[in-house]
Amino acid sequence: MMEIGGHLRSIPFSPQGYGMINLASTNKPDLSKINMYIRGSRLGDAYPYPEEFSKVIFPSLDGTPLVGTLGLHRDGRKRPGVVFCHGFHGSRNKNYIMEAALEAFSVWDYDVLAPDLRNFGESQKFSNSPTTGGWKEGQDVLGACRFLGAMDQVTSVAAVGYSLGACSVMNAAYQCRKFPYITGGALAWSGFASMEQMMSHISRRPPLGDPFFPIYSMFVCLSEMRRLEILRRADREDVTAYMIDKPFSPDYRRYIREIAAPYYGLSEEMVHRLSSPKEFISEVDVPLMMVHAEDDPVCPVKEMEGLFIAADGNPNVDVWVLPTGSHCAFKGFDEDWYWSVMRDFLDYWADRPEVSVKKKTA
Repeated sequence: MMEIGGHLRSIPFSPQGYGMINLASTNKPDLSKINMYIRGSRLGDAYPYPEEFSKVIFPSLDGTPLVGTLGLHRDGRKRPGVVFCHGFHGSRNKNYIMEAALEAFSVWDYDVLAPDLRNFGESQKFSNSPTTGGWKEGQDVLGACRFLGAMDQVTSVAAVGYSLGACSVMNAAYQCRKFPYITGGALAWSGFASMEQMMSHISRRPPLGDPFFPIYSMFVCLSEMRRLEILRRADREDVTAYMIDKPFSPDYRRYIREIAAPYYGLSEEMVHRLSSPKEFISEVDVPLMMVHAEDDPVCPVKEMEGLFIAADGNPNVDVWVLPTGSHCAFKGFDEDWYWSVMRDFLDYWADRPEVSVKKKTA
């Protein structure tokens, strides 16, 4: 990681624009998809991928069915693959996921898979397994990596995640000790260190002028939309009573305590611990880079302090904090830098049969 970390830091970062504008552009709600949530329409059909891509259904490590969009080159040549994971209230059809998947497929020559994590996107149509903030989603990431890696032409599989997806990728990198399906490195954009601290942060209504206020408002709106969707499907046998009877609340700590923890048979504290990267980052043994911004209003930069301390001495982990970038909005600040960093990281760890290089080590 020292070699590739040094190289990536040498790539010029020339941020342009304003944080709030770039943040809004990256995280703007898609009103057509919100409407589809309410009507229970086919979420995956709003903005279809190109014809080279197809919808697939595959299991997470715990058997939870997941929906994804798979892009495979059909020329018979072997090449690496990469899995792209969305953030909270996102899906594989969010612009930042589609853009990355298409760039990796068409320009970087990767096979790609973009999954809908449990309880989001189309995956929520097949299971009501609640989100945990990273622990179970890490198993979703590994399920996606296992599925993509099982393709004969795929030589290695990397994982890239954003926000909640970043924490999921970090969790997957840790769980690789038992389930080694990430073989091409892991890249986490704008993640967090403590699940408990994050739940507290996004559950408190910020002042009107706070940069987090627009995102908080969007989270509250989407959470209520999702509750209405569960109510709409109340006649389905797999919708349990406790998921129906709970009134709406913007306090996500309550969601973990009253829905997620009971569903998985764990205490609230254990779910927090299993989903908090600071608890396991020292034991990660696959290449993992985390990129964060000092002005991130969703996952405050103080979250990185816990990761710096926990990751100290682990040569497989690199925590990189930049002066600006907001929340998963690096592309809006410097698009060339964003694509260069991601491609160079993935290419460094990728297994390309036609390239004869010495086996890389962390």
